[in-house]
Amino acid sequence: SKLQFLYFIGSNMQTRILLTAAVLALGSAEHCFRTATDENGNPTRLEGDYTLTSADGVLKVNGSRFHLKGLSWFGFETSTYVAHGLWANDYHFYLNFAANNSFNAMRVPFSVQGVLTNPVPNSINTYMMNTDLVGLRSLDVLDKIIAAAGEVGIVVMLDMHSLEHDGYMENGLWYDSTYSQNDTLTAWKIMADRYKGYWNVVAMDVFNEPFAATWGTGNKSTDFNTWCETVGNTVHSLGVDWLVFCEGVANSPACSDNCFWGEDLQGVKTHPVVLDVPDKVVYSPHCYGPSVAVQPYFSAPNFPANMPTIWDTHYGFIRDLNASAVTVGEWGGIPTGNDLTWMNAYVEYLGQKDMRDTFFWCLNTDSGDTGGLLDGWTQPDTARLSICEKLQPNPTKVVHMEGSNEVCFV
Repeated sequence: SKLQFLYFIGSNMQTRILLTAAVLALGSAEHCFRTATDENGNPTRLEGDYTLTSADGVLKVNGSRFHLKGLSWFGFETSTYVAHGLWANDYHFYLNFAANNSFNAMRVPFSVQGVLTNPVPNSINTYMMNTDLVGLRSLDVLDKIIAAAGEVGIVVMLDMHSLEHDGYMENGLWYDSTYSQNDTLTAWKIMADRYKGYWNVVAMDVFNEPFAATWGTGNKSTDFNTWCETVGNTVHSLGVDWLVFCEGVANSPACSDNCFWGEDLQGVKTHPVVLDVPDKVVYSPHCYGPSVAVQPYFSAPNFPANMPTIWDTHYGFIRDLNASAVTVGEWGGIPTGNDLTWMNAYVEYLGQKDMRDTFFWCLNTDSGDTGGLLDGWTQPDTARLSICEKLQPNPTKVVHMEGSNEVCFV
């Protein structure tokens, strides 16, 4: 049976009755927790023995399956220093859109530069919208968006997407001549300290698409598996219990049939990521179709029947180990022609492998090679939404009701 996630704030008899009725409607309660609150009465962390883990090949909340349906909303890692689209709509519009389409998780890219400097964002329309963002700096806006995401039942993964703003195409490693490894680690410490009090921040994506990295070679300056261990252990030592998402590299070990950036997780066979805190590693490949890059296998006579073997080689084998979960961190495309053929084949593959937990790229209209879930920042893209629904038809529900300070997993 699927896991349902109910989130409630406050406490009174009327809401207790509503909570009980909701639990009975969904099934018997398996796990319930209370939320700690800040000085303003806002819910922060979940108290008690709450655990979110990666085990037996899947995501779990206290041992029960958590079905994730995620999307990415980018912009904080760009020169606007804030989520894109705030020039067109209030930020609540986008969160409500995601929740109304059953997305329960959001990946938020950011840059090291943005964290260390916390600049003043631009391109926010505050005329009759986003009025509570006036005068805020970049991370202050992120605070608001994360808190509002929790109110509509969306958990958040923070994604270190680049070093400099707009630098993701140049950042093959998690450091360069401007930002050292220590700078990168400092940025993660800042984010951990800032967001460890937010109940709905549940995961970290260590670094986006380290295409120049190695895996398991013994070279700590380039081995991404070692860096994942360093970052994960450091952040956990600061008192957060986040899942640690480790993407693949690009060609280490060598991909005989071309890997996308972030897709190559072949090294996990011999060098898995091992953290001091068990059951927190999630492997997170990025995988795309022909709209993003032309690969020889897309023009093979037996395409797309040839793809499952390729995906299994790159990362699908990890699911068969029934250890750490595999959650695809990026996928998407243009739902026409060869790209639609690829997307349909990928959805079928992920379903057959029991790897339906993904973060779709993306919410944004302005992703040039993939498009997004919104056209013109307002109109839902029904084709992409339908594909996402087909992949994850029964995502865990996060239901927010005013009046109770309990969280129940049912």
